[in-house]
Amino acid sequence: MTENIRFLPVDLRIHRSQVIDLNVEHLSWVEKEMKERYKIDIFADTGTSVREYVTSTIEKLCSDVPPQGIYYLLELDNAIIGMGALRQVKKNIGEIKRMYIRPAYRGKGYGKALLHQLLHKAKEFGYHSVYLDSGPFMTAAQHLYRSVGFIERNEYPETEVPPQLWSQWVFMKKTLKDATK
Repeated sequence: MTENIRFLPVDLRIHRSQVIDLNVEHLSWVEKEMKERYKIDIFADTGTSVREYVTSTIEKLCSDVPPQGIYYLLELDNAIIGMGALRQVKKNIGEIKRMYIRPAYRGKGYGKALLHQLLHKAKEFGYHSVYLDSGPFMTAAQHLYRSVGFIERNEYPETEVPPQLWSQWVFMKKTLKDATK
């Protein structure tokens, strides 16, 4: 089923509205889950809405281009079904960001295909390790990450996650000896 998926490298001149909409959808879901499950309003201290935050950070989010990073939209049958990014956080260390598959497409292998694509690119870019962060409620994603060799680690200063959430968040690392396990 994943053979029909296309990884579209983001070009903000073409994909700006799609990237903004997907990020708003993703972060709105994160915000809702954190409020419902943990009574934490992750945007309370920012003074902005999710859309304002995404719009103000979109250029930075998409600024890493090969060979430092890449941002993909996932396309299936002319529909955008997800996204994911890889960015450089330190020399030889990348970070996977904003992996998100729309709910109707979850459980069909698209997230796994995206993760393998990002890990392949990380090796291609010369990264020795890859970090990521995951919300505590993202258990299916964490299972996927562990299945390809990610292990838990402490938070890292380059994370986008605000320090007040570090104790709830899951931080992971993978050494890229065999990124395509």
